[in-house]
Amino acid sequence: MKNYFSKIGNLYSEVKHYNTEPEYFVEGYQSGCYYEIYVNDFLVFKHYENVGLANHAVSINSKILKSGPQKITIKLFPLGEIDGENYTTIDPDDSFRLKIFSRDKQKPYKAFDYDFLQEHKVDIKTSVPYFEETITFNAEVPYTLEGWSNSQVLTEIDQDVLEQEVLLFYNKFSNTVSKKEKSVWENEIYNREKEIAFSRYFNEDDSKRIADDLSLSLQSEYLEVLPIENYNMVFYGNGRIVKLESKKFKKKSALISIEERDSNGQPRKAYIFHGLALHKPKGSNKLEIIR
Repeated sequence: MKNYFSKIGNLYSEVKHYNTEPEYFVEGYQSGCYYEIYVNDFLVFKHYENVGLANHAVSINSKILKSGPQKITIKLFPLGEIDGENYTTIDPDDSFRLKIFSRDKQKPYKAFDYDFLQEHKVDIKTSVPYFEETITFNAEVPYTLEGWSNSQVLTEIDQDVLEQEVLLFYNKFSNTVSKKEKSVWENEIYNREKEIAFSRYFNEDDSKRIADDLSLSLQSEYLEVLPIENYNMVFYGNGRIVKLESKKFKKKSALISIEERDSNGQPRKAYIFHGLALHKPKGSNKLEIIR
């Protein structure tokens, strides 16, 4: 595969490595409910199907900006209508537990070989239409990222004006994707990819994988970018980050393309959701991609 995102493919060369490189993961286990997991007020995982999941630990380092206490918020939702029955509440016999793991990336990798850190079981005492709980855990990381820590609080800005700014940004990026403007695309997402690479201690293979994934859109024989419509403007990072999320595809980006991708040797068309988490750095009036 030709790598069209060479700057991102070479980010590993800028990554500082350490004797110990802890990477943190969360994993949810539920029965009788749907759920969302947030780390430091940033959605990291969601599950809206009435089936259990196994071995789906998700890395959260890109949401950890520095060492210290980290907040994890659990949100539980009723199942709704299933097989003619309507489930409208979270009940005491429903259950959810969260596990927090870590592993040292400097050690040889073994599948599902994590160090268990903490488990939290939700205690539902009475039937409620919605349940939310926040816990903390302590993370020790060798890096410090600026991320959105000094960004402007966007919830304090005129919301109508902000929405037009965000929509304009999304539409410009949509045009970049549609025209396959590689250099513009790479420059817009570079800082995001750099912080992610630093937080996850990327090596050459890691950076190449990200660049290859991005390059798939440029090599697609079929590419259709859908209009940005029917969305919600949603805030994360304690109001410092804003996204447009699709109402049709819950909690997924409103910037969607339909592309031809390989599926077991056969081309197929697939929805691709282009995640754009925007912020305004301190002293700037310009939106930028941060995650």
